Parts: sequence; structure tokens; C-alpha cells
Amino acid sequence: MLASAKERLIWVHLKAFLPSRALPILAYWTATMLPFEEAAFSYSLENDLRTLLFTTNSYNKFTRPLEQVTISAELNLLSLASLSIKDQSMSVSCYFTLQWTDSRLSWSTNPTYSTDVPVIYSTEDYVWIPSLSVTNSVSDIGVISDDTVVIRVASDGTLTWTPGGIYDTSCTTDVTYYPFDTQTCSVTLTTWGYTNIEIALTGVGVDKSYYDENGEWDFVSSSTTTTTRSSGDNTLPQISFNLTFRRRPAFQVMNTIVPMILLAFLKVFVFQLPPDSGEKIGYALTTLLAFAVYLTLVTDHIPSTSINTSCLTVYLVIIFALGIISVLFTIYVLKCHHNPENKPIPKYLSKLCIAFAKLTCDNCCCKNKNAVEELAEGAKTPVEVIEPELTWPDVAKILDAFFFKAYILFLSCLTVCVLLTFIISYYQ
Repeated sequence: MLASAKERLIWVHLKAFLPSRALPILAYWTATMLPFEEAAFSYSLENDLRTLLFTTNSYNKFTRPLEQVTISAELNLLSLASLSIKDQSMSVSCYFTLQWTDSRLSWSTNPTYSTDVPVIYSTEDYVWIPSLSVTNSVSDIGVISDDTVVIRVASDGTLTWTPGGIYDTSCTTDVTYYPFDTQTCSVTLTTWGYTNIEIALTGVGVDKSYYDENGEWDFVSSSTTTTTRSSGDNTLPQISFNLTFRRRPAFQVMNTIVPMILLAFLKVFVFQLPPDSGEKIGYALTTLLAFAVYLTLVTDHIPSTSINTSCLTVYLVIIFALGIISVLFTIYVLKCHHNPENKPIPKYLSKLCIAFAKLTCDNCCCKNKNAVEELAEGAKTPVEVIEPELTWPDVAKILDAFFFKAYILFLSCLTVCVLLTFIISYYQ
């Protein structure tokens, strides 16, 4: 192999004057007799090459290399700065790897430079670059441009450009399973001015070789979608790099889910306080206000959108409604407990209390009923079996016991259903 420019010049001149049958002998002599030199950087040689490419050949950076330039684009993800479901935006640190071919910058067929100068570097001030933009950006919409990033020009005319930065893009978030949610956001790259007739965009994919893990979101997968969009009478090519992230739920479980469930079950114990303590209504209102404040804190992190509703929000609203109903039930229980003894108990309330007592296995009604049955069995004459007698304090006690067990059962079933929904959606 002829390594130096001097050897190549000798070969070219001898080849021009010798007959074809002598060329194999000349090639063997050149490879064995001439001193071998490795390809090395030469300032004068590269300077001559640049003069040839940009001056002698009259290179014009405003002219496209081909009628339709094919540009391959790859997104190199470095880190996820933030993903806000409230603001519905994503901020990523990344750079694009853009490649295209410009035959005007090819010197692979020129033996003078092809070996000693395998590659040169330039900037966008001297070579043609595609006009591209991140169209779903929410902070800065404009043409990607950075004259400090060098462009690698290979001997075959392949140009590689890697502009980068921090891109803030819009992201339509799905809060149905918050805080066990998975979000898919995209970085959309589109030509600016050039139509799909002049430029063809092809997506290579997403490279995460240098990606730094985020403490809140776990990178799950990526995909690339190549589409077109209309701009007046023209059609512009675009590439969407779709990034899927899954929230790490440990922080939200400890700071949202667990306190929420504890507050939900705390309000149930208002029915365990005796009416004579004087604390029932105060306890009910305190737990209700605490849950209302917590509901405000949670909803501050959820976007105000009606496209989809968070299961957590539905759960909180149901618990809040149960808290309001528990206050009303507490007021009614206190009213029953402090009713005068000579006030008759309505029949519907008496029947409800007997049914509730059977469901809750309350002993006050059972004792009264057993006493009536024993009186009827010990009497010598037939005795009319009457309903067990209830007092207003017995009514209050039965209602408290029934409400307590009904609330516990309903909250337990509701909480288990919500948690199972979160777990299934997280691991599917």
C-alpha cells in the first residue's frame, strides 16, 4: 500500500508511461522497495485540501448537495431534567446526531489526500446544514444552530453534526393512575422551510449510552415515528422521538398514599367515642378539616384537565364525602342520645335498630328479647309476645356500632380495590 504522497506521485507518473503488463511488477517493487510511511497529519496537505474543496471547487453553502437530501437523525439522551404532569411539560438534556452526504466534499477518489487526510472538521459557517427545529418546544422555537459545534466531514463526503442542548417540550400526560403512572413524551424534529421534496428525514432511534438515571422517573423504552405535517400547500417531514418514563412510586407511597389511608380510617373512630364524652362532633370536624387540607395538597400536583380523571382524586372525593356524611350521622346520634326518655321512638327507627343490632350482634336488644321470651314461657296463661323495648341511649349505641362497622367494611373494600388498580396498571 502506498502511504505517502510522494509514493503516490511516483506511481501515477510511472503508470502513465509503462505498458500494462509491467504494472504488476511496478506494484510489487513499490510495495517492497519504497520506504513505508504511516498516514500522518500534515497541515499543508489539509490546507491544500480545504482550498481545493471550498475555494477551487467554488463550494456554496447555501446550495443543497442533492435534489433530495436524506438526513438520518438520532437522539442521544443524556438526562431527564424534569417531567411535570401539572405543567404537562418535559425537559431533557440531549443532543442530535445528524448525518447526510455532500458529494462536493468528497476526496476519497483523490489519491493525493484520501489516505493522509481521512477526515476534516468544519462548522456551519462553511458547509451546508439542514434547517431543523424542535416544533413541540415550549421555551424556544427556532432553527437549531450552534456554530461552536464542529461538523465532521469524512473523505466519502459524509457529514456528522451533533447539536445539543436542554429542550423543554410539551407533553400530554395521563394522570389516571397517578402516582403509579407511566408517561410518554416526545421530542419532535421538523424541517424549517424545506419540504419533503428537498429533505427526507429518517429516524435512527434513541441512544441512552450516556443517560444518567433520574431519581423520580425510570426510563422504560423509546420509539421513533416518522410522519409529515402540512404547512399551507407544502408538506414538511418530521420525526418524533417518543420517550416512555415510569414514576418511581416509593416517595409518593410514603408521602401521599399512606397518610391518605390513615386519615381515611381515622375518621371512622368517631363512632367509637361515647356520646357523653362531648368530643364526638369536635373529633368529626377535626378529621374532616385535616382531610380537606390534605386533599388540597394532593390536587396541587395533579393537572387541571378533564381529558382523564385520576383514580386517586376519585378516591379522595369519596373519602371526603364519607367524612361529611359521618359528621351528619354523628349529629343524629347525639340527637338520639339526648332525646327525653318519655319521647316515643318511631316504629321505623325501632325496626331499623333491631335489624342493625342483629347485623352488628349488639347485646342490648338481644337481652330485652330474651327477657320477653322467658316471661312468656314462665306464664301460666298465654302472653302476647311484644317487641323488645328500646331506649334512646340504646338507639344511639346501636347506630354507632352499625355505622362503625359499615364504614370499616366500605373503606377497606374501596382501599383494596384502588390499590389493586394501581398495582395492576403499574406492572402491566
